[in-house]
Amino acid sequence: MKKFIQFLLLAPLCVTAVFGAPPAPLESLTLKTLPPVAVPAAGAPAYIPAPERGGYDWTGLPAYIFTDEEPLAAPIIEAIDRTAGTLDVALYNLQIDGAVQALVRARERGVKVRVLFDKAHVYPQANKQIQAVIDSGIETRAMSGRGGTGAMHCKYAIFDGQLLQTGSANWSGFAESFSYENIMFVADPDIVEGYGAAFEWMWAQARPAGQPEAAAAKPSAPPVDSTPDVNFNGTLLPDYSFSPRGGTEAAIVRAIDAARLEAAVAMFTFTSRPVMDALERAAARGVRVKMMLFSGQKFPFLQETKAGAIDLRFKDGRKEKGQMHNKFAVLDGRLLINGSYNWTATAETSNTENTIFTTEPAYVAPYKAEFDKLFLNAAAPY
Repeated sequence: MKKFIQFLLLAPLCVTAVFGAPPAPLESLTLKTLPPVAVPAAGAPAYIPAPERGGYDWTGLPAYIFTDEEPLAAPIIEAIDRTAGTLDVALYNLQIDGAVQALVRARERGVKVRVLFDKAHVYPQANKQIQAVIDSGIETRAMSGRGGTGAMHCKYAIFDGQLLQTGSANWSGFAESFSYENIMFVADPDIVEGYGAAFEWMWAQARPAGQPEAAAAKPSAPPVDSTPDVNFNGTLLPDYSFSPRGGTEAAIVRAIDAARLEAAVAMFTFTSRPVMDALERAAARGVRVKMMLFSGQKFPFLQETKAGAIDLRFKDGRKEKGQMHNKFAVLDGRLLINGSYNWTATAETSNTENTIFTTEPAYVAPYKAEFDKLFLNAAAPY
């Protein structure tokens, strides 16, 4: 990632200070304004950020939230309420009434609001929150994953083309109150623009809610980071990656192969053979591999993991029927991989997904502390 982000508050972000501390404020990061929008390559979706209108004010918004420490609904609603020009939202599911009301308020004050849902959450019948968005007149579309299979599994929003909110959490009370989840707010212009291109790419393939047979663009390859510049132990990684078949799995494998000290993995579900092979290679060369999975999911590599040097544990949700729903990894305490992408074949080949790679300490250190905290109370396999 380009070094245009300078972190001013390093001391509060040390691992020992993370436990019980409030989320780091986004304004503790000094951020450049958006650069001129580059002319997209032929055939690539164009994303034009909204006019700044003085710039989006992210004062007081957190850089990250873990739902076992802070509620996620309030900052999401606040971010919506500050939007002045455009608001693009891609959600697998929506179940927070306050978020629906904020979306409607945004539309009523003249914001151009577009909301994209997973098709299976719209048909044959949407829940009351999704139906309320559709009925409000907000421009709403739905799509599946690749070629009609898989899911639109993203959970992100772009506010005025200047601020991104992403992570593992759906906008739901279940995510907020029952599960271990995370969200992050990101104002890196390269990442925001890349996510905007991915939204345009999905939007073109989606169909208006209530019109499942309407014309739509044919499935195509997702946008890629044309200027990858995340340097991790000499390996160049993208700032972001999208699915299906956009190179996410390969980038994760490269990152693990570059790890020298530790791979800490918190994953809701894990079925990727290439990524598992990379973790086994890491363990074989002396990297400490710690893997924490949701206890309610089957893990096809259980026996080989027990036979190897990987420290595998399983974690329940925060309450009954809740989940350990995170999808992040921290490598060598220096690289964070995070987003909607479970390390599965489905995420790689069928779903629409999103992933961020970052070495910025303001994100990496708290996510490593969160992993360590949850891992302490996770259960080893029988």
